[in-house]
Amino acid sequence: MKAIRKIVLSLAALFSTLTMAAVYTPKSVPSPKNQGQAFYVADPDTLLNDSDVVFLNRCARMLEDATDVELCVVALRSIGDADAFDFSFELFQTWGIGARGKNTGVLVLFVLDSHDIRIMTGTGIEGILTDARCSQIIRDDMTPAFRAGHYGEGLCLGALRIYEICTDGTAPEELLNMTSVTNRGKYAPEGGGKSDVWLALLCSIGVIGVYAGFFTLIWYAWPTETRKCPKCKKRRAHKIADKVLTAATYGHGGNGERTYKCKKCGNIFVVAYKIPKLSHSSGSSSGRRSHSGGSWGGGSSSGGGAGGKW
Repeated sequence: MKAIRKIVLSLAALFSTLTMAAVYTPKSVPSPKNQGQAFYVADPDTLLNDSDVVFLNRCARMLEDATDVELCVVALRSIGDADAFDFSFELFQTWGIGARGKNTGVLVLFVLDSHDIRIMTGTGIEGILTDARCSQIIRDDMTPAFRAGHYGEGLCLGALRIYEICTDGTAPEELLNMTSVTNRGKYAPEGGGKSDVWLALLCSIGVIGVYAGFFTLIWYAWPTETRKCPKCKKRRAHKIADKVLTAATYGHGGNGERTYKCKKCGNIFVVAYKIPKLSHSSGSSSGRRSHSGGSWGGGSSSGGGAGGKW
């Protein structure tokens, strides 16, 4: 009986701990720049191991030195009922990720309890790190590792791919040799008979049929931002346009409109949104290379990028 009682008490303590876990808002996430300019990772719940955090900071620092692109990785246990897109957009704008005037920021948001992963890009990097490329990074480099329970490794593999795309080349050996990414390719599905299946399809229905099927698959399966359609009540509406009506400044917030189209019923509708006013992070921008405190560059985003779940 004593053993059973100890087990029950242990389970009760564990449940209490889990229920008391922090639920973050964009304003309550601690900025890594509070630790110094060389820090780019916010992991307040300690979801990542030390080697993964070291890799992510090193990768982001080398990327900024090479391209002026600021990469920020945020790993949280919970954001409650908040939408991952809205959360990452507000966090991006609040911190001002990316070089001011160039808007070359990239935010990677990982949320454990809702299984959300989102890459949000600044307006100045969207032409290189396109929505399609962000979706591919999430699908091919990150979610396979997440499904295996290796969250830090998935984030490191995604950061490495972002580095390669933004620099238009191969990552340096220093990054490739770090333990957090030495298992690159480990989670890729084995080829098996897939090539034979595709060959059979090509022979039977021809190149035109394959391309038609491919683009149909992209349309229905590509991990894009979705909302509930007010007409058919299905969460099948995806963003087709985003317009900033009033830009945010350090004195006041802005506003914009996003246009969505429902894949289920074809309904097109517009959703208004607020853009938080820009804010200066702690520290001075004149000391961008100091290690006793720092700030993000003052960039902004219009909501580009992609998201998905695993």
